[in-house]
Order: sequence, then C-alpha cells, then structure tokens
Amino acid sequence: MNNDINLSLLNSKFNIRYSILIFLLITSACSNPYKDLTKTEYSVSDIQQIPFTLPFSEKVLIFKTNINFYKNDISGLLIIKKTKDNIYRIVLTTQFGLKIFDFELNHGVLNVNHCIEYLNKKVIINTLQTDFNLLLMQNKTEAIYFIENIDLNQNIWKFTSGKINHYYIQDTESGKIENISSKKRNSEKISIDLYNYKENIPGNIILEHRNIKLKMNLKLIQQ
Repeated sequence: MNNDINLSLLNSKFNIRYSILIFLLITSACSNPYKDLTKTEYSVSDIQQIPFTLPFSEKVLIFKTNINFYKNDISGLLIIKKTKDNIYRIVLTTQFGLKIFDFELNHGVLNVNHCIEYLNKKVIINTLQTDFNLLLMQNKTEAIYFIENIDLNQNIWKFTSGKINHYYIQDTESGKIENISSKKRNSEKISIDLYNYKENIPGNIILEHRNIKLKMNLKLIQQ
C-alpha cells in the first residue's frame, strides 16, 4: 500500500513539473521579442518610406513558382503586374501558357477573373488573398510602428490590424527586407523569407503557413 501511495505521489509531482515545463515553453515561444524595444509611430500615409520595392515596382515580375498545398503540387509561372496604385494583376500559368488562375488584387480585395475548379473554393481564395496582401503590403492597417533592433542588425516595421500584426524586417547591413511575418497574439501564422535580391527585387521568395500545409517557392526569372 505504501509503495502505491509513494508511486502515486511521484507521478503527481512529475505531472505537475511536466505541465509547468510545457507552460513555460509555450509562453516563451509566444512572447513578443520586440516588446522591450523602442517604437516610433509612422503615419499610414508614409508607407512608401518602408524599403520594400516589390509592392511599388512598375515592372512586370515573373517568378518560376511551385505551390505545395496539402497533397497537391502546382508548378508554373507567376506574373505580378502593378496596373494602378494598390491594384495588381496576378496570374499563374503553366509552362505552356495555360491559366491556372487570374486574379486582380484591388486595394486588398482579391477578385477572381479565372481559376481552375479545384482551387476555386472560398477558403483557398481567401488564403491566397491573405498571402498576396502580405507580400504586396496591401493589408488594411490601423497604425505602423518602426522598431530598431540594434543587437540583431534589424529594422522592423510593425503593421497593426486589430489582433493581427504584420512585421517587415530589414537587415540593416544589406538594406533589404529579409523576412515578413503575420502574427496573431504573437503566434506566427505566416512567414515569408526573401533573399538573392536583384536590383531591389527579391530573387527568391519562400512563403509558408504555420497552421495549414501551404508553401510557395518563387524564383525570379524576369523583371
């Protein structure tokens, strides 16, 4: 009997310690790494001061693209063309020129001109709208803050929209935006890595969702 009681007490203590450890790991992972850094508020109208050329480029950009969506692999050429301020034509074609989708992103709203049937679902269109808004800096924004992280050689622009924050992180040595992330309550939902810049346009872009199986790989082939 005493052995059973002692074993029960040991299990209870182990479970408590394990729960505390899990709690600390979760709270640490979800903490805001920028909360102790000084923030300077920018006017939303000053958005073009942020050194991210892609949303403001007047060039037709063509990326060799691979999209992994759950068990589906989609490959082709992604064409992004700015037609007016905050209006973009976004087209994905096969290597042979057949359209997979043809969208217009108009002030943050993704309008479907054409989309193959199995992608033309509301949840998928809304997800792609979220992705292209983040990549092209088209999210509705309530405030913009500038944060300088000297220890990591980073300048961070934080866009707030309700409970969601979008971060555009510039490497101060290269002067380029190297990462974009979307977080809700400090839990990262989407991460975008940008590198191999060519004349201020990222040569490679990797966009990945954390809560669903969706990943995009883009490689610049024309600008």
